[in-house]
Amino acid sequence: MHDNNDINYPVMLSICVPTYNHEKYIRQALESVFMQETQYSYEILVGEDKSTDNTKQILQDIEKENHPGLKVFYREVNLNNTDCRNSIDLMDRARGKYLIFLEGDDYWTDADKIENQIIFLEKNPDYIAVAHNCTVVNEYSEELNEQYQECHDEEYTWEHYACEILPGQTASVLMRNFKYLPDVDLSLIRSKRMPGDRKSYFTLLSYGRIHCIQKKMSAYRHVTSSGESWSAKYKYDYEDTKNWHIELLDFSKKIKNQKAYLIADYLLYAAVRQAFLVHHKLSLIDYNTEIRKVDHCFLCSRIMFKRDFNRYILKKKVFFPKVHYEILKDD
Repeated sequence: MHDNNDINYPVMLSICVPTYNHEKYIRQALESVFMQETQYSYEILVGEDKSTDNTKQILQDIEKENHPGLKVFYREVNLNNTDCRNSIDLMDRARGKYLIFLEGDDYWTDADKIENQIIFLEKNPDYIAVAHNCTVVNEYSEELNEQYQECHDEEYTWEHYACEILPGQTASVLMRNFKYLPDVDLSLIRSKRMPGDRKSYFTLLSYGRIHCIQKKMSAYRHVTSSGESWSAKYKYDYEDTKNWHIELLDFSKKIKNQKAYLIADYLLYAAVRQAFLVHHKLSLIDYNTEIRKVDHCFLCSRIMFKRDFNRYILKKKVFFPKVHYEILKDD
């Protein structure tokens, strides 16, 4: 992944803030942007997705404060189920060399966050993105005794993805703007299927390297009892989970990335086993039928036995896929 030095970028960074029913949190989110101390120019693109609470009024009050680079888009209809969703529209409007998403209920905690991340990408053109650690908080911004499933190594790899580890939470991942990377296929990111962060990370890994800064510089609000977050609304659905992994497979075939395909195929295998072993959504007959559809079934079965024994049987943990490093080595 290389910079195009011929481009005259309008701003260095585009900060995209999709928000819906975040009246309790949106000011804190934006204040965490306003506090940034950086030499680089940035724009703040807020998408107010036809909230039913007072989010719009709060944003209108913030606009009156005349913060440089702030632009708010008030949707006439909610874009959640449309082809051009709130976050996708903001991404398409972004003019910066770099791009980051800050959802309206999360916030940054370090004033040097974007400065440090941009400096890294400026010095390392072979990286497509840089992430960092985060703190998990509740609806009152109180720190929870929870660990986000983030990467604790300096390099985020396909092995991490296969283990359902993420480079970082959405608000931590600063990336090169896809608008200036014409060879990157955005079809997976633009698809309607959730979760959106995993689609982005799969795409990023398919085209470049991701660095992880081992420092907490943002807060992820984890509220499962109410609200509009994915955590609060998610309910396990086997067919949806299976189709999500098939979509990863199709994308990998399309871009002809063999390693991405292997990981997607492995995760489909793991999803079928999860439905059978943990969620009891498949009969033994259906399980055997589904498992035969996986291309690398024999290879996966060898590594899955060790994983099941160590993580599922001995430790009695909820099923999490774990891929053995040998299958990720280049031929």
